[in-house]
Amino acid sequence: MLSFGRMGVGWRQRDRWIRLVTFAVTLAVPGAVGALISLGNNLTLIPLPEILTDPNEGTTVGVLATVLQTDDDGTIRRMLAPDVRWNDITGAYPMLRFFDYSLPKQSIVLQGGKATKIGEYFEASYQGEHLFDGWLDARVQLLHENDPFERFYGFGNATPNRAETNYTSDTTAFLGAVWVNLPYALHVGTQTRVRVVRLRQGGVSSIQQLLDDPALAGTPGIDGDTIVGQRVSTRYDTRDDIAIPTEGTLVEAGAEVVDKALAASTSYLRYNMECRSFVPLVADKRFILASQAVLGYLQHGDQAPFYDRNALGGESSLRGFGSNRYTDNDYFFARGELRSNVWEPQFLTERFKVRGHIEVAPFVDVGRVFASSRTFPLEDLHVAGGTVFRAIVPPQLVSYVALGTTGSGIAAFTGIDYPF
Repeated sequence: MLSFGRMGVGWRQRDRWIRLVTFAVTLAVPGAVGALISLGNNLTLIPLPEILTDPNEGTTVGVLATVLQTDDDGTIRRMLAPDVRWNDITGAYPMLRFFDYSLPKQSIVLQGGKATKIGEYFEASYQGEHLFDGWLDARVQLLHENDPFERFYGFGNATPNRAETNYTSDTTAFLGAVWVNLPYALHVGTQTRVRVVRLRQGGVSSIQQLLDDPALAGTPGIDGDTIVGQRVSTRYDTRDDIAIPTEGTLVEAGAEVVDKALAASTSYLRYNMECRSFVPLVADKRFILASQAVLGYLQHGDQAPFYDRNALGGESSLRGFGSNRYTDNDYFFARGELRSNVWEPQFLTERFKVRGHIEVAPFVDVGRVFASSRTFPLEDLHVAGGTVFRAIVPPQLVSYVALGTTGSGIAAFTGIDYPF
C-alpha cells in the first residue's frame, strides 16, 4: 500500500476536481458521441462542459477539452486534458493534464493548475512495472498542493457532524518506492516519503475554521509538520494486472518508521495488513466480485499530526461520507463490489480508435477508527452502500462516478483509478 498519508494521493492522485469522467459521459450517453471530433492520425477531441455541485464547495462550472491519441487497436497511448473552471471560492481555475502510456507497463503523469483566488495543484509522477527483465517495479511522485476544502472533525469513531471544521493545507511531498519481484508471486519493497505540511485559514467561510477553534488549539500538527517515513513491506500478488485487475489475490503487510532521526518533526510507527481478492464469476470476466480488507495501527500515534493518522471517508473508503470523516490512531476497513461490464461500444473503436467499456459496480463499505490496539475492530462499524459507474480504457485509464449513501443523503465522487 503506497500513500502519502491522509492526503490519499499514493497510487492514485487526488485532484478533487478532475474531470476525466468525460469518458464515462461519452461512453454512457449515446447522444454525447456527436461531441467527439476526429483530428486524424488516431487523435480524438472530446469537448464537454463541466458542472459540479457540492455542499462544501458550492457550484463549479467549466469547459474541458480532452485529446486522445490511440493505437490502431484502440489502446490509449497519450492524453492531454486541459480545462478551465469557475468556483466562487477558488475563482477561475485553469488546469492542464498530460498522461503518457507509450511505453509498455510504464506511465508518466504531468499536471498543474492554479486558481485566481485560492487553490493550486502540481504533480509529476512515473510508474514502471517489470523493469530490468521483470525484476523491479518502481514509483516516483512529486507534488505540491494547496487545498482550501480540507476537513477535520476531531478524533474518534463517533465525532458529531457539528464538530466539522475547515482549513487550507499547503503540502509539498515526495514519494519513491521500489519492489524486487521474486519467484512464487512474492515481492519485497521499500518506500520513502517526505511530506511538509503547513496550515492556514480554509476557503469555506460558512463553517467553523480549524485554526479559530480553541478546543482544537493543541491538536498535534496544527502548527504544521515535516513527515519523513521509511516503509518496508512484503506481498504476495497473483493479480493479472495492477491498474485494471480482473482476477487474482493480493496480500501485503508492512511497517513504516517516521522518526526524528530521519529529520521528521516527531516519531511514530505505522503498520498494517491488507488483502484484496478478484474473482471472475463467469468465464468472459463480465462479472467480477472484488473485495478488500485493511487493518492498520499507529504506535505512539498520539504524537502523529492529525492529517497523518488513519482516516475513513471519501472516494477511497466509506464512500457514503465526505473525505476524512473519521480520524484516529487505528482503523479497520472492508468492502466488496460486483463489477459488471455492461457495454462495449464497438462504434468508438471503429470510428475513433478508442477501445473501452462501461462498468457498473454496486458496493458495500464498512469500517471504523479507534484509539487503542486493544479495541475490537469489528464493533460499531459505519456502513455505506451505493453504485459506481466506470469507464475503462486500456491500458491504465479508469474514470468513475461513485454515488454512495449512509441512509441520509447521497455523497458523489468523481476521479480516475480504481479504489482498490
